Amino acid sequence: MTTSYAYALEQLLTDQEHDLVADTIAPVLAWVPGKTTKRAAQPFVFELEHKLSTAPAKTVAIHLTWDVAKLQARIPGLAAHAERLKSGGSAQREHVPELAAYGLAFVAISVLMPGVRVLAFRKGLAPDLLFDVTPGAFKGVEVAGRSTGGAASLRGVRDGTPQTAGKPATLGKAAQLVARADVAEAHISLWCASPRVAIQQKVKP
Repeated sequence: MTTSYAYALEQLLTDQEHDLVADTIAPVLAWVPGKTTKRAAQPFVFELEHKLSTAPAKTVAIHLTWDVAKLQARIPGLAAHAERLKSGGSAQREHVPELAAYGLAFVAISVLMPGVRVLAFRKGLAPDLLFDVTPGAFKGVEVAGRSTGGAASLRGVRDGTPQTAGKPATLGKAAQLVARADVAEAHISLWCASPRVAIQQKVKP
């Protein structure tokens, strides 16, 4: 059974700290609709696999909408910024999937972890988004975005990939987080734009 949630992106500016989410909104507007008219109609529905620790995974559908006028009232210049990102006319063009995934992770946290507010981005080390900044006992969410590849691509990010001819094995984000002694609680939030699928999973403890 699928549980559905409707979420207006402008609500993110209330549910989370404005300054933390503001730079992720334009990338969401540029990345999520895709490049074809057929995919550009709201709501944008992400089928999300939600798993808490050892409990069985549940399927969640997040129906994402936004009102550009309301967003721009809080983030001046947003529409032009999103258009530059979408057209490739921005120095951030290669980072759009990553930045949009941050925005979508904020949405998932707000929907699936009600009351949890991200306090900071972590610099250089996992997890990316911290909601507890206690030294030596960080709690937070590691994020990744993929433009294509669907659930298989996201599982590869989570679990790693085996060695193949010409390619070494990779360690997945889940195992990397479990191995970090300075992380007390960790979640992963992984997003794919085409098809629109996601994984939100608690991996530690």
